[in-house]
Amino acid sequence: MCLALGTAPRPLRWGRKDRAARASCIKDFVKRPEKFVIDKLRRENSSPKWEGATCPHCGEGVLGPLKDHGEKKGGRGHRCSRSLCNRRMTPRSFHRIFSKGTVQSFSTLADQAAILFCAVAGCPQTTTRLLAQRNHKAVESIYGSLHGAQWADVEADEVDLGKMEDPAAGPRTATPVIWEQRGGIVQRGAPESLVLFRLQPKKTKRRAPGPGPIRKAGWAPLSKKWLKNRNVIFHTDGARSYKLKEQGVVHDWVVHKKKKAKVKGKWMWLKPSHSQKRYHDVPDPMKAGAKKRIWVKTGTQIIDGVWRELRRFVGKTKAVGSAHLMQKARSFQWAHWNRGKDLWHETGAMLQEAWAKKRGW
Repeated sequence: MCLALGTAPRPLRWGRKDRAARASCIKDFVKRPEKFVIDKLRRENSSPKWEGATCPHCGEGVLGPLKDHGEKKGGRGHRCSRSLCNRRMTPRSFHRIFSKGTVQSFSTLADQAAILFCAVAGCPQTTTRLLAQRNHKAVESIYGSLHGAQWADVEADEVDLGKMEDPAAGPRTATPVIWEQRGGIVQRGAPESLVLFRLQPKKTKRRAPGPGPIRKAGWAPLSKKWLKNRNVIFHTDGARSYKLKEQGVVHDWVVHKKKKAKVKGKWMWLKPSHSQKRYHDVPDPMKAGAKKRIWVKTGTQIIDGVWRELRRFVGKTKAVGSAHLMQKARSFQWAHWNRGKDLWHETGAMLQEAWAKKRGW
């Protein structure tokens, strides 16, 4: 019996959905050559098309068409045009589901496609393992990637862009200074995920070094909107507002200031820890009641680099809350979203989208 699944149904004369034929079935993948499986996955948009894309290894070369380079060189793939790189990209390179293992973890692309088909069709893992005759780790890996079992590293922090005295403050006002403070959230390895938001800090004295960290009232709605139920390893500094507990969020923090501690009976100043290696036992969605251990590197190096670029982009400003400053921040965010891309092409795409929205297309 053929398990059928696909996106192009061919309705029968009586319109019975349970009898409708689909575009693909499991027989299309079992014991098929790699060339046939790759072509089918590319036609059904389940495999990326790297032709003409920038090489992700060197960032300068252009990937050529799909060719057969021999088994010793990885089989069918795309080769980088840069002579100093000359790397080859296979259809499984940087894929979210398919992978190329070695020795015991090796499995053909046809087997992985068949396992993915069973997962989409709703087969239990135990049934899929018996049908595919593969190691349970290979089945769990594909099921986990399909159902979003991966945890992402996300960083958050705030930055001060300028200050000015409140024009409405009197000469004897104790706290006349208002600040331009921005917050940000970004996922490691994904510049297009940068989220910037304006904070409302309290007014301070004239000689205050800063407005202080983000307050709990300002962070609570942002945490629920961007982090809740998203399987996130959350990296921040030691601000207490970030310690709000949310479902699907594991919090890691580092202290960016030196502290005094007692070591062997003597009080000593300890240097700040900007980054450490830690592990967390997080719930495993593929096994009820089980947990899996993941190792992470703490710190806020990515978001700190974003603030360094933002300050260089905006420059020194005293116009707190001005429309010009808002436009500069939005322009920087768009440039960061398209980091590494052709900005001329992306500008044209942005203008086309803006014109379509204005005309109501």
